[in-house]
Amino acid sequence: MVVNSRDGGASKRDLEPSTRATDPPDTDLVRLAREGDRNAFRQLVERHQRAAFALAMGMLRHEADARDALQEAFLKAFRSLDGFHGDAAFSTWLYRIVSNACIDRRRRRKITVEADDANLGAVDSSPTLAVMPRSPHRELERHRLGERIGAALEKLPDYHRDTVILREVEGLSYAEIAEATGVSIGTVMSRLFHARQKLQVALADLHDGSPARGSVVASNDGAGDEAPGGKAVAK
Repeated sequence: MVVNSRDGGASKRDLEPSTRATDPPDTDLVRLAREGDRNAFRQLVERHQRAAFALAMGMLRHEADARDALQEAFLKAFRSLDGFHGDAAFSTWLYRIVSNACIDRRRRRKITVEADDANLGAVDSSPTLAVMPRSPHRELERHRLGERIGAALEKLPDYHRDTVILREVEGLSYAEIAEATGVSIGTVMSRLFHARQKLQVALADLHDGSPARGSVVASNDGAGDEAPGGKAVAK
């Protein structure tokens, strides 16, 4: 199984597969794949690999690691198709497998680096987030802002950064993020609330102290950063 996506900086909305009315839904492809139809699973891979790769790049920020994690995730998904019961969308189920593969790879990478007594700062931290719309007149500004946001994201704990990426880059709902990461919706809200606060502090000097429109710290969620009842939950 070969993953060929190279769009690590695009969002889920940009990478959503274009399906025709005659294309079979994911549930039908899953059923066929369970019955041994490898072509059906290949179609699932082709349909979702770009968005899944963007997620892996956002979490690992290293192309080779992201590709390896994605290969592992799709292989595990193929072997675990019987465990997909359709309670959530196939993409959400797949994102949880990808997230877990990335977390495992990140953990192994950390152990390897510590064993080698290597410099943690040598890990590739180049920003991959598409933080502003592409425009030839604002390319330099976009690049500089991307560097700032990438650096700010690197300083977040993994669980905060992952949640921000799933919400702001991949465009997942709170319920989908909870399903993908195996935590409660309240925990998702709390992590977003604290992550955005930290990013706003780190980027306070931009645009007179206000987050740039289109950046990962901007949000139209309203009360979505708080737990039910209007009170932020503990992280």
